Amino acid sequence: MARAYNQFATSTQFYLYGKKHFTRTGYERHAQFYEKAKEIKDVSSFVGDLIDKVFLVTGGNAGVGREMVSFLANNGATVYTMCRSRARAEAAVDSIAAAAACRVRIHILEGDVGLEADVRRCWAEFAEKVEASHGKVRCDAIVCNAGALLNEKVLTAEGVETTFASHLLFGTFLLGQLAMPTLRATAGARFIAVSSGGMYNTAFPSWEVASSTSTDPSEKYDGQFAYTYAKRGQVLLCERWAQAFPEVKCVSCHPGWVKTAAVDKAYGDSQKYLEPMRNEWQGAEGIVWLCTAPADKIESGAFYLDRRPQVKHMAGPFFTEGSHTKNSKEEVDSIMETMDAWANGRRPDLAGQAAALEECKAARVEPLKALERQLETKRFMGKWYVAANIPTPFDAGTVNNVEDYSFDEKTGVIQVDFTYCDPALTKTSCLQQRATVFNSLETEWRLSPKVGIYLPLSIPYLIVDCSEDYSTSIVGVPDRSYIWIMTRVTNPDKAVVEGLVKKAQLLGYDIGKLNYPVQEWSKGGTLIDADAEAQVPDTGMGS
Repeated sequence: MARAYNQFATSTQFYLYGKKHFTRTGYERHAQFYEKAKEIKDVSSFVGDLIDKVFLVTGGNAGVGREMVSFLANNGATVYTMCRSRARAEAAVDSIAAAAACRVRIHILEGDVGLEADVRRCWAEFAEKVEASHGKVRCDAIVCNAGALLNEKVLTAEGVETTFASHLLFGTFLLGQLAMPTLRATAGARFIAVSSGGMYNTAFPSWEVASSTSTDPSEKYDGQFAYTYAKRGQVLLCERWAQAFPEVKCVSCHPGWVKTAAVDKAYGDSQKYLEPMRNEWQGAEGIVWLCTAPADKIESGAFYLDRRPQVKHMAGPFFTEGSHTKNSKEEVDSIMETMDAWANGRRPDLAGQAAALEECKAARVEPLKALERQLETKRFMGKWYVAANIPTPFDAGTVNNVEDYSFDEKTGVIQVDFTYCDPALTKTSCLQQRATVFNSLETEWRLSPKVGIYLPLSIPYLIVDCSEDYSTSIVGVPDRSYIWIMTRVTNPDKAVVEGLVKKAQLLGYDIGKLNYPVQEWSKGGTLIDADAEAQVPDTGMGS
C-alpha cells in the first residue's frame, strides 16, 4: 500500500512539474534567461563555428535527432548518424542538404542501437572513417538519442527486450563504453544521453524487472515503465561515468515534451495531456547547446533541461527529493557490473530463453502427456530426492522431500511413500500412496492416497521424463498444477537441475512457480550432506 501511494504521489508531482517546465510554454519561459550573446535561435545561427569537429548522433533521421544533425552540420561539423533504415536516413540527409546554406558533411551508419553486433560494427566503421578523413580517431560529442517506446514486449534478434536494449544496454552503455577512450583523448569531449522526464517516476528496479526477464507472474510488462527504467538508468550511468572519466563531460538531458511522429505513435490521443507540446527544434536546442557550449559551462553528471541542471528526484512532499526514486551506491554498483557483463557477451542465452518460453506456451495448450518411450518400472523403483517441485498443501515449506517407490510383483501395485521434514528437522512426515500402471509403456500411473484407508481415487501420475541411466526423472499431472523434479542424489550438480528445469519449461510448466526444497540430513545429531550415502543411483532392482 505504501509503495502504491508513493508511486501515485511521485507520478502526480512529475506531471504537475512537467506541465510547468516540459511544455512549449516551459521552454519559452526558460529561454528568457539565456545569455543573449549565446542564444541559439535556429539552425543557421552559427554557420562555420564547428569546423573540424566530429559528432556522432544516434537516431538522426527524424524528430529531435534530425534537428540536432541539421544544426551541427549547418555549422560546419562532420556529423555521423546511426540509423536503422538507410533509406529514411538518406531522405533526411538529402532534405537537410537541400535547405543548407553551405555544403554539409553528414555520414550514415546503418545499424540498430538495440543490437550489440550493430553497435560494435557501427563504432568500428565510425572510427575507421574518422581516422581516414581526420588523420586520427576523434569525437567531440556522442549524443545517444535513438531508442524505442513500445506498448507490448518485443525482443530483439539477440533476445533482449527492445526498449531496454536500445535506450540503455547497447544504445547508451555499450556505445559509450566503446567510445570512451576516444572521447577521453579529445579535448572538451562530451557524452550526452537523451533521457526523459519520465525517469522522475521511478528508481532503477531489480535487474530482472528492468530487463523484462523476471519469471514472477505478478511482474507484468509495462511499456511505459520499461521506458522510464531505462531512462533512470541513463541518469545513473552518466553520474557514475562523470566520476570515472573526469576528462569527459558526461551528462543526461531531457528534451521536454516534444511533438514527434514517435510520440504520436506511442501516446496517440493521450498526448493531449502533454499540451502545449514543444516543436522539434525546441526539444533539440538545449541538447545542441550541450554539444557546443564551452566545456567549463557544463556540469558533468548533471541532468539538463534547457541548458540548466535540474533536480533528479521529486518524490518527497512538495516536490522535495524524497527516497522513492533513489538507488543506493551498492545498487548502482551492481547495476554497472551487470550492465558491463550483459553488454559484453556475458549474459544468459536470452534468445534461447525466449524460444523456450514460446515453446512452453505452445505446449501448455494441451494437457501434459506421459513419456512416449518404454519405462522399466523395476528400474524406476527406489529413492528419489526432490530437487524442485510445485509443492502440494502437505509439503509446502518443508525440506528433505523424498519419493520412495517399491514394487509388489504379486499384486502389481507400486507402494509410494512420500516423506518430508519440517525446516527445523524435528519432525518427519510420510504420505502413503499406492499406484497401478495404466499404460503399456508403464509411464502413466493411477495414484490413490492413504488417509486412514486408501481412498477410492484414481489420480493421474505421469512419468514425463527419465534419463537413460535412471538417475533423474520428472513426474507431473495433466493440468500441470504439480511437478516433481527428482534425482538419485540429495544435492545434484547445479547444471543437472538447470537442465531438468529447462525440460520442465519445454513441457509447458511455468518455472517461475518452482520451489527448490533443501536436502539436509542428520546423523548422530549433526547435519551432514547425505550424498555420501547416496552417490550410487539406487535403481531399485532388488525391490
